[in-house]
Amino acid sequence: MKFSVLSLLALTSSVAAFSGQFSTWYEGGGEGPGILHIYVTDYSTGSTYEGRDYDGSLSSQGKEISFVETSDGDYSWNASVWVTSDGCFNIDFQGAFGVGHGYCCGGFPCNLSA
Repeated sequence: MKFSVLSLLALTSSVAAFSGQFSTWYEGGGEGPGILHIYVTDYSTGSTYEGRDYDGSLSSQGKEISFVETSDGDYSWNASVWVTSDGCFNIDFQGAFGVGHGYCCGGFPCNLSA
């Protein structure tokens, strides 16, 4: 019984969740494609992150984006991001923040949970 209780505690303490905000800004590219700036804010810490898509747009296929912390800190992480046909933004955190997939729908900025 002792083993079962300890195992259960270990499982429940490892559950993580992400709650934050997602927004974008498009920087026109002149003669070439623009840059899509992707901003993520972590509500639990107040930390902010920026990723850039140098093709200027997201598609229905996951695209690998590198995010860097823009607040006080030096955390960086990679994520796969895409937009579904109904306009919902999706992000696979690939283990960053201890979470997996999250999404938000509607206008930007939007609340993001994973």
